[in-house]
Parts: sequence; C-alpha cells; structure tokens
Amino acid sequence: MLAQLAADGVRTMLGVSREIDKMADKLRDLKNFLADADRRNITDETVQEWVGQLKRAMYEATDILDLCQLKAMERGSCTTLDAGCFNPLLFCMRNPSHAHEIGTRIKKLNKRLDYIKERSAAFNFVNLGSYKDHNNNVHGFRHGNPSQETVGDFDRSAIVGDKIEEDTRALAAQIMQTGKDVNNGIMVVAIVGVGGIGKTTLA
Repeated sequence: MLAQLAADGVRTMLGVSREIDKMADKLRDLKNFLADADRRNITDETVQEWVGQLKRAMYEATDILDLCQLKAMERGSCTTLDAGCFNPLLFCMRNPSHAHEIGTRIKKLNKRLDYIKERSAAFNFVNLGSYKDHNNNVHGFRHGNPSQETVGDFDRSAIVGDKIEEDTRALAAQIMQTGKDVNNGIMVVAIVGVGGIGKTTLA
C-alpha cells in the first residue's frame, strides 16, 4: 500500500515536471513573436486580440508560481537549508496534493498555449526575439559594430527600435506637460507590461 502511494506520488511529480518544461518551452517560443505582434497590433485588431490572449496566459503562469510561493510560505516549517524554500515549484512537487492542483492548472494552461500557438501561424509573425536583444542588434549596427553583418535585403518595418525611441520622446513630453498642472509638480507614473517589452529602458 505504501509502495503504491509512493509510486503514485513519483508519477505525479514527474508528470508535473514534464508539464512545467512544456509550459516553459511554449512560452519561450511564443515570446519570440511578441515583438512583431506588438508592432502590428496597433492597427490590426485580430493581432491585438491574440496578444491579449498570450499576455493573459503569461499572467496565469505567474499566478501559478505565486501560488507555489504562497504554499511554501504557509507551511512555515521550512529551514534555510531546505531547497524547497528557495524553489517554490520544487516545494509544490514534493507535496502530492499541491502537485495535483498545480499540475492540473499547468495542463490547462498548456492547452491554451497550444491554441494560441496554432492561431499565431495565421499571422506569419517575424521572429524578432525579445525587444532587448533586437534593440541591441540595431544599436550595434548603428555604431558600426564589426560583429554585426549587414544584409542587402531586409524588412525595415521589422525594426522596432526607432519607433520605440520616437514613442518614448512623445510620452516624456506629454508627461512633462501634464506634470505642470499637478499640485507641487509631483506625479507618479506606473509602467506595466510583460517581461521583455522595454519597461526598464523606458524608465
């Protein structure tokens, strides 16, 4: 009986671990198209809807991690030498009831990601990678970085660096103008968004 329970627990943990790996791979692949999708969603409502679906899925993944962190904190009996305290997902997988709950949510999320990925094929997204990596490539090209090779035929509309800089200057000017009407000249502006879209650069 105990052996069977132990075997079931191991299978559950291994199943959750595989689902986590799938989720990470799918999110990484989809994020590679996010820069191109965000570039196009301003005028394309269908793409905008797709971006919204992807971002909500990313928020769900964050919620799952937060839930694991909460479960670990609620236990309250972890020691500093306990690896599970440093890795919330590891803690959840070591607890069968938590592993089942988390595993169920991740499986549902993976199905959503499969659907989102299927929809992305219809948009013919360009793999621009993250904003940070793409902007670094543009920056190196501008400054004559010898490691950056030039290409004779490329899609200039795929370069998002210039547009981001223009929008940043326009936003800064708008904030400065609005700030003049605020009492004491103090205004707090929140910058929110998924990882890799340039929040730190904008700040």
